[in-house]
Amino acid sequence: MAKPATRIRFMQVMFGLGTVAILARAFQLQILQHSAWRARAESRDVRTRDVPARRGALLDRDGVPLAVTAIAYHITLAHDQVEDATAVARLLTEDLHLPAATVRRVMQQPVPYFDGPFSSAEVQRVRRLPGVDVHRITLREYPMGAVGRRLLGRTARTTDTGTEGFEAAFDSLLRGVPGRERFLRDGNGRALTIPGGMVLEPRPGHDIVLTIDHELQAIAEEVLRVATARERAQGGDIVVLDVTNGEVLAVASLRTLTPGGGPVPTSSALVESAEPGSTAKIFTAAAVLTARTDTTPQYGENGVWVLDIGGGGTRTIRDTHRESGFLTLGRTIAVSSNIAISKFALKLQTATQYRMLRDFGFGTGTASGFPGEDDGYLVPPAGLVNEIDSRASWAQGYQWRATSLQIAAGYAAIANGGHYIAPTFLRAVRGNGRDPDGTLHRPDTLRQVLTEEVDQRLLGYLQMATDSGGTGVKAQLDQIDVIGKTGTAKLTNADHNYVGEYRASFAGIFPADRPRFVVYVMIDRPDAGEIYGGAVAAPLVRSLVQQALALDDSPLGAGGPAAASLAVAELPVPATAVEAPTRRVPFPRDTTAVATPPAIAIPDVRGWSVRDGVFALHRRGLLVRLYGTGAIDRLDPAPGDSVVAGTIISVHAGEDR
Repeated sequence: MAKPATRIRFMQVMFGLGTVAILARAFQLQILQHSAWRARAESRDVRTRDVPARRGALLDRDGVPLAVTAIAYHITLAHDQVEDATAVARLLTEDLHLPAATVRRVMQQPVPYFDGPFSSAEVQRVRRLPGVDVHRITLREYPMGAVGRRLLGRTARTTDTGTEGFEAAFDSLLRGVPGRERFLRDGNGRALTIPGGMVLEPRPGHDIVLTIDHELQAIAEEVLRVATARERAQGGDIVVLDVTNGEVLAVASLRTLTPGGGPVPTSSALVESAEPGSTAKIFTAAAVLTARTDTTPQYGENGVWVLDIGGGGTRTIRDTHRESGFLTLGRTIAVSSNIAISKFALKLQTATQYRMLRDFGFGTGTASGFPGEDDGYLVPPAGLVNEIDSRASWAQGYQWRATSLQIAAGYAAIANGGHYIAPTFLRAVRGNGRDPDGTLHRPDTLRQVLTEEVDQRLLGYLQMATDSGGTGVKAQLDQIDVIGKTGTAKLTNADHNYVGEYRASFAGIFPADRPRFVVYVMIDRPDAGEIYGGAVAAPLVRSLVQQALALDDSPLGAGGPAAASLAVAELPVPATAVEAPTRRVPFPRDTTAVATPPAIAIPDVRGWSVRDGVFALHRRGLLVRLYGTGAIDRLDPAPGDSVVAGTIISVHAGEDR
């Protein structure tokens, strides 16, 4: 048996060898193989994930947010980590405003999940409790509610990619570049942020400043909604265009999409084309003047004319406003004579008439960039079956199709000295932090359609159409002249046969002395008695312009006493109303006495939505200065106070989540 000293030395040697082995292994792992083992550890516990980039905002022309990205949260509970279930349930009920019964039911599930989404303020307290895991998401919100929603479109919830409307049109600019970050997974599988773990910072998307004015857009939508209800129509369109730069200030559309259903918001003014009817007669007049063809007045045929279209065939053309005498080209436009405009058109070469329509932008898209925009329809001369019949039809606004935006753009060319500017919805692109002022869109003048001489004569014809005796007189304002042209287009059925249904329209230009804006209105299949553009559509231009001019800092011109005087309430006339008796006034009028403006009681619109409240104030002739969004909570002056027309009312609204 070995001596104790021997055994001690043996143990010392073994411990020494073990220590050397441990040190050698540690050297191998920590020095020689450090990188390999670190990579292996990181591959198991360290992950990388995308960091979403903020999607750019859609703003109206004045910078008012129309579509923004907000941060929100979902909540998941881990039963084995929750220390105080009662406290968790209480905060879920109090801060997240969830029913207590719902909280109890969800908390009994294996993995309690509360979808929300919830704001950062709502989850601020509950996220601090053990066992509560919040999941950050981004949501697309539309602060103006329903105003312009069909134009704005939407994004896919899972990918944050634009799928409709402006969200899709400008998606490549709105989408940012995702970042990349590293994070750890602990033993329970929870994600832990690593200090300095951001590998690549996310780059936010660009903000898009649209040409749309949100207040004018809201007015257009309301005017159209009221009109379609009053006329028992199937829908309609309104387009407001700035003729100097092609900027679209407002687009509203309604269509009845299901049998028996009511009209719903659509983007039909951009994606649906139709035969324009008599609003197109001015473009034939432009061709006649440009080609310098014979403009000898044409006989009105007392409202009925049988046209020989060749090959033994005839076609009967009728006028609503029968004329037994001779009509000049200007008078033809003023009374909207189908017969006379057809006779003038037949003096043109087919190619000349076709080129003029093409120069005004028909038969091709406006290149506005809106997804699904309709190009319209215009057959080249070589494809026509009967040129005589087609030339007469083209002149009357048939056998070719255009969108409401195309019609508005065509009239804008006349209003802008004959220059055709491509319509646009893009006002500016703001850089993602590097270019705060943004890059302004420049007007794109595509071509000179008309000479100055021809253009001035066309403007004169449109003036005749809205003067006394013209078809568009109901569009006139008291202190600002509106010129334009009416249209009443007959519709076809599924078999392409014309039936007794109509689309009433009016294309207005104002102010007449210095044209700046075009307002195009179309009402689809009115069924309340009137069907003609002069009776159905023209008054809507008057109503829209009156309300727009009543706005504080109106997009259609500076406000002031003149604008305020135009803001007369246009409420539906009660069925029991009778015509007011006439009264005699001295002539010439005594101008020494100035009448005191009638007092207006400020309506109580507190608790109303901004949209409804602002309209109620506008209809009473009051101007509005708006602060905030959501429900109205305060007016200054206060409700019930008496003021005069044109007084500015400060409307304060609370912020909705």
